[in-house]
Amino acid sequence: MIKPIRAIIQMLQGRVILKDSTDVRIVKREYPIDKTPCITVDNSGGTGIVQKHIINKNYIIPKTHPQYDPENPNQTISQQVIREERTIDLDLNVWCDDEDQRDEITDKIIELFYMIQSDHYTFCTNYQDGNCNYLDQQCKVTPYTARGIKNQCPKPKEYHYQNLFNAYDIIRAAFDVAPPYILDDLTTNPPVMRSIIRVSFSYYEYYVIGGAVSENLNVDEELV
Repeated sequence: MIKPIRAIIQMLQGRVILKDSTDVRIVKREYPIDKTPCITVDNSGGTGIVQKHIINKNYIIPKTHPQYDPENPNQTISQQVIREERTIDLDLNVWCDDEDQRDEITDKIIELFYMIQSDHYTFCTNYQDGNCNYLDQQCKVTPYTARGIKNQCPKPKEYHYQNLFNAYDIIRAAFDVAPPYILDDLTTNPPVMRSIIRVSFSYYEYYVIGGAVSENLNVDEELV
């Protein structure tokens, strides 16, 4: 499964909950849809590879490596890699029973996209049910700090905040969400309401070559 689809599923799973407490399912299988409301994801294509570079990238040293140090399990080693920048469009299909459900679900999806782009603390890969897995204790976000009032990690470098999009190598500056459009199926009884939200991604794929880059070239790997 490609990175943007994995990111979308992780972003939506368990977060699209209606006012009546219905947890809208993310269906990861083929049609037909047998139960509404739900959301499916379609690959609508893209331009494929935009550019390709050979760069240096740091990887955590695996336990089987001769340089692995059990006292420093997060130690990294520099590797030469091929980095491909790719683009893709995905269609989020919202299947529902009425207009109220449609509005509620599409509004929630768009809200989640804004949250992830503003570094909301719940989209940190270390966050789980109120706890910070990196600190191994309760998440320290409070509304009484300059960052906390924005629902952001108070010390992102110290606490190793990692946004979900960054974790999947998605280039956030190139991300775009189009307005929803309607594609209802009125031939069924009862009719099935359907809205489509198209999202465009640019992201990186990495292929390890091995060894270090011969020239002293430093590349900033942070995705903005």
